Formats: sequence, C-alpha cells, structure tokens
Amino acid sequence: MPPHSLKFRLLLSFLVAMTLVLTGGNIAIYKGIQQHLEDEHDSLLRQRLFFYETTVDITTRRGTVITSLRLSTPEWEQISVSGNPDLVMGWRVSDGEIIIPRSPALRVDGKAHNLPRLPAKNKEIVYDDWTTWDGRPARLCSRVFIPMKETPSLPDIPVQVVVGRDLLALNETLNEVFWFLVRTGTSVMLAVLIVSAILIRRGVKPLVTLARQIEKRPPTGDTNNPFSLPGAPLELQPVVGRLNALMGRVAEAIEHERQFANNAAHELRNPLAAIRSTVEVTLSRNRSSEEYEEALDTVWQSQQGMQRIVDHLLLLARLESGHHHTEFIYEPVSLSKILKKAWRNCFENASEKKLNVTWHVKEPPTDLRTAASLIEIVISNVLDNAVNYTRAGGTIDIYAGAEGDTCHVRVENTNPGLTPAMIEESFSPFWRADPNASGHQGNAGIGLALCRRIATTIGGKMDGRITELGLVCYSFEWHALGPAVQSDSQPTS
Repeated sequence: MPPHSLKFRLLLSFLVAMTLVLTGGNIAIYKGIQQHLEDEHDSLLRQRLFFYETTVDITTRRGTVITSLRLSTPEWEQISVSGNPDLVMGWRVSDGEIIIPRSPALRVDGKAHNLPRLPAKNKEIVYDDWTTWDGRPARLCSRVFIPMKETPSLPDIPVQVVVGRDLLALNETLNEVFWFLVRTGTSVMLAVLIVSAILIRRGVKPLVTLARQIEKRPPTGDTNNPFSLPGAPLELQPVVGRLNALMGRVAEAIEHERQFANNAAHELRNPLAAIRSTVEVTLSRNRSSEEYEEALDTVWQSQQGMQRIVDHLLLLARLESGHHHTEFIYEPVSLSKILKKAWRNCFENASEKKLNVTWHVKEPPTDLRTAASLIEIVISNVLDNAVNYTRAGGTIDIYAGAEGDTCHVRVENTNPGLTPAMIEESFSPFWRADPNASGHQGNAGIGLALCRRIATTIGGKMDGRITELGLVCYSFEWHALGPAVQSDSQPTS
C-alpha cells in the first residue's frame, strides 16, 4: 500500500487513534487495579496493626513498669506461617525503648533487624514505603496509642507500633496484570486494524471506480458518457456532479477553441488566396509599371487586412488568457483626440458613401488617464462597423462625454437589417450578418467580440440594441483613473 494513498492514511489514522485509546484505557485500568490492590494491602496492614495493638500489655514486675507484646513463640510461628510474614516492632514513645519481643521475621541468620520509626501522631495512622535490609520493597503502617493496663493504677504509657509486609506478591500481581493488558491491547489492536483495513477498502472502492472512469475518459470533454457511481456515499455524489459539469465546460471550451481555430484559418486563408491570385496574375505576363503598382497596392491592402486580423486575434487571446487591465499603459489623453484618431481611418469611406455624420461630444475640462490604446481599438471598431454597414446616404450619430470618472461613447446608425437577436450575436467571434462576406479587408467578425472583452478587462461594459427609432446602437462605458467632469462645451462636428 503506497504511503501517500488515502487507504494508507486512513489506516494509519485508525492505528494511531486505536493506539492512543487502548494505551490510555489500559493505563487507566492498570492504575485502577494498582490503586485497588494497594488499598487492599493498606487495609490488611491496618487490620494487622489493630491486632498487634491489642497484644501490647503494661505490667509491673518487682516495682518496674514493663511494656511487652503478649505473644508466645508458638503464636508467632502460627502468624508467620505464610510466605509473607508480618514485620512487627514497637517502642515506648517516652524513652524510645524497644518493646519485646519483635517479630521473628526481623531475625535473619541470627541477626536482628529494626524497622524505622515513622513520624506518627497520637491515634493517627501513617503509611510509608520502605526497602528491607535485603532489598525487598515493603509497606509500613504505624500509629501512637495508649495500650491496655494490667491495673488502673498504672500510668498511661504512649506506645508506637510499626507493622510491615513486603510487596513482592503485590508487585508480581501487578506485573501479571500489566502484561495481560499489553497482550489484550495488542490483540484488540490487530483485530481492529484488520477490520478497519477491510472497511476502508470497501469505503474507498467508489473512489477507485471513479478514478478508473476518469482514466478511461478521452481528453476531448466527451459528455455522452457522464461519470456515475451508483450506491456511492452521499459525500461523493456532489463530486460526481461537479466532475460532469466540469467535463461539460471542458467540452464547450474544446469545441470553442476548435471552432475558433477553424474560423481563424478560414479568415486568414481568404486574404492569402487574394494575395496569391494577384501575384500569379501579375506575373503571368509582362506588365506596365502602373499595373505593377496597382498589383502591389492590392497586395498591400490584403496584407493590411491580414495584419489587422492577426493583431485582433493576438489581443483577444491575450485578454482571454487572463491579462489584467493594469498590464496596459494608462496615460492622460483627450477624449476628442481619441475620437478624431479613430475617425481618421473611416473618413474616406464615409465621404464616398455620403453618410450624414453628427457628433455630440462633451469634452471633459481635463485629460482622462486611461488605457488609450485599448479605448482606441474599441472606438475604431464601433465607428468602422457603423460606416461599413450603413447604407449609402444613411445617418450616423456619435455621442461621447464623461461624468465624474465614467466615460461613455455611443454610436447610432441606420439599421442595415439587423434584428435584436443578431445584435447580441454580433459579439461572438467571427460572426457576420452575411456569412458569405469576405474578410480579406479585415472585417473578420472579431471586432465586436474583442471590444466587449476589452470592456470587461478594464472594468467597463459594452452593449448593443435597436433603438425606438429603429437605429442600431452600440454603447461603450468605462472608468478613467483621472478626473473627468462633464463639460458645457458645444458638440464638436
């Protein structure tokens, strides 16, 4: 299983989680059992302490007060018959004299060993851990008390008794519990790991199925066979839906690019064919210099059309690829200057067609700081379309001005036969009202598509409509970075 796979990560997560849970649970269980056994051990020591306190006696012998344990040798042997005999020792608190006898377990190889005196108060039981003379861990219990007297006339003598037992048996029991928990936890962890691996394998099976469907899908955005995962978890259903929607958009994009490439090739083929035809005809026989000049002029015009198509295609592709408006140069420029420069290329054609052109321009008092090169392309295309497609003797009205930082240009011309639906279609690349019209003069049908894309890029908008008077109207609006205040100057014609 690859270390970066989802199954591996889920299994590792389960393993870590189970390790933490089982470890924490086993520690809690072990601590609980340990505390219980230690409490039981302390309870036994306390009971043994109470027992030995009852055997302490205060008597007099020959006028001397004697404190002793009333246990005979056989009784000691009976008490110490177990494998963990009591360790018992007592003292008189007043002078620290040892109470005899001490437990036989404190005598080893003829040598007597002592228990430590714990810092105990009257009637308060204290506990402490201790290590025996031979290195065994032990637990001690002690308190100070007043033992029973042989006669009431005897004085009260405080006595301290210490009772202890080693902890070997307790530690062995805890060790067995520890290893039992380790073995049980390991077995449970392995069982959970196996079950988790099976469940995870089944859980990610829809993802594997989806991955196989994606792998088999051709890179053409095919939408005839959508992705499907019957019975998949609810969390995966939106993923499948988003993938199908994405494939739909990919198919549209691929089809758009294919159509765009075909149209571009077609539009460039027309001027190339015109150039080739002109050159072939010109070179077919000897001609006068005037005829050669005329042929060169025809070639030059076709080349200009091609250059315009290529420039527009490159700019449109650049804008479509996500270039931001700040990548273009912004400079102060006069609105009327942009209009005059754009009209210069249309003037001759408008004069030949005897068009009635009316200007309604309100020049701002200051120049506008804007992307002049982009604005000029939009205005030039709109004016060029109006002049080219308005019938001879028709009218063109040009409106331009600025309010605040918002600039606008609107061109209305005699309708050559467009419908509202055709107006909206005119913003599609390579669209022309007459599909059979040639694009060798540069009218390739990408001008308005480029204009709208420019408007979107610089944060403006461009629309087209049929006015109430039946005129074709294209309007362009954008925001300048410099001050622009509406002027009261008269329209320029």
